[in-house]
Amino acid sequence: MIEQWMESWDNGLLWAVAALLLLLVILAGAQYDLTYHTVRIYNWDGKRYRFLGRVRLRKKNDMYVANMGERMGEASFTTRYLLLPSRKFVKRHRYGSLLFRAGKTERWLPVEERMRADALYVYP
Repeated sequence: MIEQWMESWDNGLLWAVAALLLLLVILAGAQYDLTYHTVRIYNWDGKRYRFLGRVRLRKKNDMYVANMGERMGEASFTTRYLLLPSRKFVKRHRYGSLLFRAGKTERWLPVEERMRADALYVYP
């Protein structure tokens, strides 16, 4: 009886370790996606840049697009924005361009470590 209990306990332990390993792989993939496929957007408030949030980079027809949401547009103090992509994205697409959309307003930006854009959020 003790052998059966030990065997079932070992089997349960293996399932727990496998589940934790699977969870770790899923979290690592989500962290990688969040880090390398998003752009952080900051807004100038007159004294310093304030963090508004992250926007996912979309690739459409060999160009990258960052669509700023309506909430970020409402939370903005001014029309001056700072976009910060990941270093890996900048290294890979150094001489490319990025389309920044603030509602209906569109601005083309060269891919750099710190991209500044003046755009008035126009509701679609």
